Amino acid sequence: MQTFLKIFGVFVLIIIVVGLILPNQVNVQRSIEINAPISSIHKFINDLNEWPKWSPWLDEDPSIVAELGPISQGVGASQNWKGTSGSGSLNFTASSVETGIEYDLQFDGDSTTYVAGLSYQSDGYKTTVTWYMSGEMKPIIIGNYFALLMDGFVGDSFKQGLEKLKAIAEEDAR
Repeated sequence: MQTFLKIFGVFVLIIIVVGLILPNQVNVQRSIEINAPISSIHKFINDLNEWPKWSPWLDEDPSIVAELGPISQGVGASQNWKGTSGSGSLNFTASSVETGIEYDLQFDGDSTTYVAGLSYQSDGYKTTVTWYMSGEMKPIIIGNYFALLMDGFVGDSFKQGLEKLKAIAEEDAR
């Protein structure tokens, strides 16, 4: 039994030390090229009423109920959501038809405010849209392990949402 406790203690110590060394920065980013002008894309991104058409979250959790704030588009647009997979809120902090939107993102139970957004780079009729999210996971050690996993947790959802956005924006541009 003493040998087991020593091995278990070393194991716990290794987990703590590695957790302290791991970065706690979250940086998730996915991009897609859309054959449409920015104006055909921005109207779906800038207006939270349009998000259910392309957002991946309802596909992943159909129980999500979103409540829009008093402003639904542009700077100040906001929403809160609740579902079986969790709850949170977002608030648009920047919006430009030329460059995209940026928003503060918070998940209930997580003290971090993430900076997220969708940015545009246009090359004539083709537009590259990049969905990104960054922030620092807390608490230390546990948050550092979760930060390591966030790209896998969120990245596939970003990719799915961008593919849906591509389909509706290209259809709209025709």
